[in-house]
Amino acid sequence: MTGRPLRLVLVGMMGAGKTTVGRALAARLGWAFLDLDDLVEQAAGRTVGALFAQEGEAGFRRREEQALAWALALERVVIATGGGVVLSEANRAKLAAEPWVVWLEAPPEELARRLAGPEAAGRPLLAGSVAGAAAEEAVSEAVSMVGASRKLGASPAGGPPDHPPAGLAQRLAQLLQERAGAYAAVARYRIPTAGRPVAAVTEAVLEHLLPAPVPGPADRPGTGTSAQGPHGPSGSVTTAPGPVAAALPPGVPPHARAPSSAPDAAVAPPPAGPGTVPSAATAPRGASSAPAAPAAVAEPDLVIEAGAERYPLWVRPGVVAGTLAGTAGEVGLEALLAAAWTGGVPAGGTPPRGAPDRPGPAAPQAAPGPSDPLASPLAAGPLPEERPAAQPGGRAPVALLASDPVVSALYGRGVARALERAGFRVVRAVVPAGEEAKSLEWASRLYDRLVEAGAGRDAWVFALGGGVVGDLAGFVAATYMRGIAFAQLPTTLLAQVDASAGGKVAVNHPRAKNLIGAFHQPRLVVADPATLATQPQAAYRGGLAEMVKHALLDGEGHLAALEAAVSRLLDRDPHGLAPLIARSVAVKARIVAQDPEERGPRAFLNLGHTFAHALEAAAGYRVPHGDAVAAGLVLALALSERLGMAPAGLAGRVEELLARLGLPVTLAQACREWGAEPPTAAEVLGRLQHDKKNRQGRVRFVLLGAPGQVAVRDDVPEAVVEELVRRSLAGRSPAAGAGRTPA
Repeated sequence: MTGRPLRLVLVGMMGAGKTTVGRALAARLGWAFLDLDDLVEQAAGRTVGALFAQEGEAGFRRREEQALAWALALERVVIATGGGVVLSEANRAKLAAEPWVVWLEAPPEELARRLAGPEAAGRPLLAGSVAGAAAEEAVSEAVSMVGASRKLGASPAGGPPDHPPAGLAQRLAQLLQERAGAYAAVARYRIPTAGRPVAAVTEAVLEHLLPAPVPGPADRPGTGTSAQGPHGPSGSVTTAPGPVAAALPPGVPPHARAPSSAPDAAVAPPPAGPGTVPSAATAPRGASSAPAAPAAVAEPDLVIEAGAERYPLWVRPGVVAGTLAGTAGEVGLEALLAAAWTGGVPAGGTPPRGAPDRPGPAAPQAAPGPSDPLASPLAAGPLPEERPAAQPGGRAPVALLASDPVVSALYGRGVARALERAGFRVVRAVVPAGEEAKSLEWASRLYDRLVEAGAGRDAWVFALGGGVVGDLAGFVAATYMRGIAFAQLPTTLLAQVDASAGGKVAVNHPRAKNLIGAFHQPRLVVADPATLATQPQAAYRGGLAEMVKHALLDGEGHLAALEAAVSRLLDRDPHGLAPLIARSVAVKARIVAQDPEERGPRAFLNLGHTFAHALEAAAGYRVPHGDAVAAGLVLALALSERLGMAPAGLAGRVEELLARLGLPVTLAQACREWGAEPPTAAEVLGRLQHDKKNRQGRVRFVLLGAPGQVAVRDDVPEAVVEELVRRSLAGRSPAAGAGRTPA
């Protein structure tokens, strides 16, 4: 399975146990768990029932298609789909292309027994898919029968009655008949769940995904493969055609082989409806297996200086993801907030973990140990006074928690609970994924949420997500009541190593990106590498390109360390990533400390970006930023060599590193990988002439001598630039043609 997408998708009828088994599987695999209906609700801001009532089934299915597309872009995740997801032809095509789709099936009578309860009213299609008024009458009758059956003979434990109403089973049988063929068409494996405990079903699924038999429940009688029909014996495992995994998939921890020690509860769905959160939901890989942290809150990895302001940055696996997993031994998010508010984030001291190669007076400093006599609270905007405290009348200060639908579905509830424990009154806001959210319209909607909540000057805005969410949330914080506190909880690699530090926040204008903005430094940044486990590969490798850029700006030692860490970067182990992320963001922080408002050395961060921005614009923005930056870095280094600045071979060395990380190294490759037609050299060169950082009509290039030796030049011969651009657009390595240009 090496190289295959790291996703497991569960399909089947409502009541088949997709959510219950999905959480158990996610816990065993060390992956995240995502409920597709929850994702739909997060994106729409309404419950599934409300969507059916207001938009009909057709409207709900359109939203479900978009949610499935988002979910299938994630990595290391178990996805529980809705029972009707297979009704859409587009969805069936997407699912059929997935290597790991499992159909959890049960006979209608078993489904009815599990669903019999008040929660049945929250499942619109128990009434029928297209039956109109008759369907409403049917669901009312079914729910009435359920209520009557509970009055007559509900189980002592409050669970489903042993003999649910016949009408409910008949309706489920009708739905199953409509969908069985579609389930069979998309599923690679079919696992019966009737009468089987959660642990047994989990083991049955894992037997097909892991290379060796799972000890324990796998040895029980009657668990071999069978050609039984959809309602075969409960002890059989029926598989659709397809290969069984022959090797442990990348990203699956060894402990996944061991049988679960969870109670042997029978498969049954949790109550339906919004706000249902498991008590043992799972988090991305590494969050639950992290080594125990010391009892005291660890000092931050960095204390970032930006002009007169200073703030802590922590890189802590499990702090965000662990809000779902209940990670034992990890320092919680609320503990880090409390440490900052009580003055536990001192200034001065020794260089931070992963400090830059060349320490300087402006380098960010880590906190000294508690015995250091120079330790003192942060000087800029002291956090002790910002600790949440009840306002007159007993109202706690507001925390606006902004995130996109996917991140909100994965982590939003857990983070909200952590903020509530820290003393906030939390208001959650879900904004669209992508640049659409960076607008004055969406900023106004967030202002509305703050006003409606009665937020005052003591309110905070928390950005939970990637760079887009950070930009929007930071802009709102910078402008609401002339500025309120802001915190970054980045969940993408690019945001963790770059966008979350520095204080640049903005929204777009119809005529230009980031045209309306401000410099507004966060009060703290908490980066959890465990959240990177689910990030789509294309977005993740964009962060890798920025890490290579930071290493080049920093020095030889940093570059060599990155070359030695390729496997850790690709594996995404959160504890392996943590020191690499801390070292990378330290470079950004040092430069920001020297130039917080982008008037000088901060231009160094544009290494590779001049070429990248030109390619993005010339290709109609069909090439992701990170891929464009990778190709741009090779061009910038090749240009540095041609001008006699960089040592021979540096461009080729970095080209090899980028290729090992899975990044494109030429402009043509970057376009091909995304189905974009490569632009002409004239188009790219024309975009270079319009770069916003040009001065007096001259293109300004950030170039290198050796790693760590940076210069900005505007006297580069146009013929040399054109030659290298043409080579890259033709798919030939610019590094191979980087011989020195005669003076």
